[in-house]
Amino acid sequence: MSSAAESPVCVAIVLCNECIEDKRTNNKTLINLFNAINVTHVPAVHNRLVVLASITNAASVLPMYLVVRSPSGAEVARINFDFQAADPLTVYDMVFEINGITLPEFGTYSIDLLNGASYLGGRRFDVIKAQAA
Repeated sequence: MSSAAESPVCVAIVLCNECIEDKRTNNKTLINLFNAINVTHVPAVHNRLVVLASITNAASVLPMYLVVRSPSGAEVARINFDFQAADPLTVYDMVFEINGITLPEFGTYSIDLLNGASYLGGRRFDVIKAQAA
């Protein structure tokens, strides 16, 4: 099958508070991975949300976007970008830093990666009411 007929594949989406990238090797160190954010009230502002998304099977310029949606479906963040991929056998890591994201409600949020209208992959995280100490 030719690479022109194939679609990019998302192999991972990871959430954390910090990503350190070694410029020499392009290796990444993820700090404080999480699946939930505890807040005392909503709306709440999360200072830094880092999303690492990995794709493969891509060999062209891809018009892509990453979208974060609240439990009610409202879009709370969106990043539009063109991604240049050269080799379909390579796994490409993309790091997105979303600073000061407002979380308007408690519940399960979704992060989706799309290539145009094609869904590549997603990840969920919960916003939970913190228990009083």
